[in-house]
Amino acid sequence: MKKAVKQEKQKIPVFKTRKEEAEFWDTHSPLDFPDYWEDVDAEIKKPLRHEVVLSVRLDADISKKMEVLAGRRHIGKSTLARMLIIEGLENMEKAK
Repeated sequence: MKKAVKQEKQKIPVFKTRKEEAEFWDTHSPLDFPDYWEDVDAEIKKPLRHEVVLSVRLDADISKKMEVLAGRRHIGKSTLARMLIIEGLENMEKAK
């Protein structure tokens, strides 16, 4: 009689770069790691109704700071700019 062999759980590695992570996920599925994920409650927001593109001139240092901060939050620089503008407008309205 053969004994059942217990399979070791696969772990998601720690990645040094986004490229390394992308290469890993090119050959793996999140379904390969069922015990890693957990259910969360998330709010799905509707897309912007009337999108307007606004060009803003920024000093190169400010642009780089935004890029770094956006990267830490895993969002794009324009998303961070939109968040900052919305927050600034809300604060200005409160200060009336």
